Amino acid sequence: MTETARVLLTAAILSAVVLTTFVWRLTRPDRAPHQKLVDQLYLSQWAALLLAASGAVSLGLAVAASAAPGAALEVIVGLATIALSLLVLRREPREALLAAGALFILHALFVWAHRPALIVVDFIPWWWLAGSALYDVYIAALCFVAIRKAD
Repeated sequence: MTETARVLLTAAILSAVVLTTFVWRLTRPDRAPHQKLVDQLYLSQWAALLLAASGAVSLGLAVAASAAPGAALEVIVGLATIALSLLVLRREPREALLAAGALFILHALFVWAHRPALIVVDFIPWWWLAGSALYDVYIAALCFVAIRKAD
């Protein structure tokens, strides 16, 4: 495992733990309604940041292997992910969390489509694809839990 892979793994684990803790705090029954709304706003902003980071990673992988087949598609999806993350920032907290959760699910489906015979790219390691899809689904679940439990 390279140093870059270790850093990305550490960042993914830490961000998942922090967001899990945040969602746990948000869903506690003793929270005031206005505080839940503010917490949903903060969570949606972090989700937008993580979406943009996912898009940036796709861009980085594609740029590192720009001559490889499939690199252009990775660039397009990376840019689209970053652009859509900006739309999350422009929504009300509940809508933003719903949009972020849906976008994480869509990103996970795109990553999962890299399996053999769907989207072929040789420059992205299989372990990255598996980890990215799992991470996306987990963060989407946190967004949906935050919506459901805060109401």
